[in-house]
Amino acid sequence: MSEISKHERFYMNTVTFLVEDCLFKVPRSPFETESTVFKDMFSLPVGDLQGVEGLDDVKPIRLEGTKKDDFEQLMRVLLHRTNGLSPEFPVNAEQWTSVLKLSTLWGFSRVRQAAISRLDRFTTIPLAEKIALAYEYELESWLLPTMNELVRRPKSITMEEARCMGFETALKLASVREQLALRSVPQEIRHQSCGEAPTSGSRRNGPWAQQTSMYTSNTTVTHCRCPTEELIPGPRADVQKLDFTPLLRTTFNIVAIK
Repeated sequence: MSEISKHERFYMNTVTFLVEDCLFKVPRSPFETESTVFKDMFSLPVGDLQGVEGLDDVKPIRLEGTKKDDFEQLMRVLLHRTNGLSPEFPVNAEQWTSVLKLSTLWGFSRVRQAAISRLDRFTTIPLAEKIALAYEYELESWLLPTMNELVRRPKSITMEEARCMGFETALKLASVREQLALRSVPQEIRHQSCGEAPTSGSRRNGPWAQQTSMYTSNTTVTHCRCPTEELIPGPRADVQKLDFTPLLRTTFNIVAIK
């Protein structure tokens, strides 16, 4: 009888993990080839195999501090296949955030990039949550655009948003929102209303010198182009096209990527 060999591709080693109160027995290969953390772990020399963790259900590798639901979402990505026989991809932002969390923690660089790409497609992630994620997982491409969108919107920062992204960040963003220059804008105004339409007058020296006077039986009405400043309460609908990026860089000490 010829010697029996192991197929180089379809003979898989497995590894058993204990996550919370649940055992996972999964192929070992993705952990060895895609994760810097597990690659280093599995490359350590071992002595007696009976003492090695992860070989069976009796002595699994315990992933302390990891949530079962988060680990399940990571497995959905690692073991996904197009033939539909394996778990389906995560479907919502919360599930992809779980993938981002663990792929960042364990050095799955390709999986991390896939999670970021998927999360970019979700437009329903609250701005404060997106800023918090950008800080926690070092997503530089998210940080400035999301902050800029938040400070331009009419609605002020809420207490719930401040808790989500941190009160220091919220206070800095609030200070940026307040730093709007009040500009003088020339407008045709009447010093005393009479119901008549403005009329043009003779030009005099000076930038605001265009002026004319109208006389009626009892009323003198003067029309002139004067610098005016107006502040009214209400939503900040007039700043949605402004770019606060330079001010945000200074406030948060964010260096421009060259």
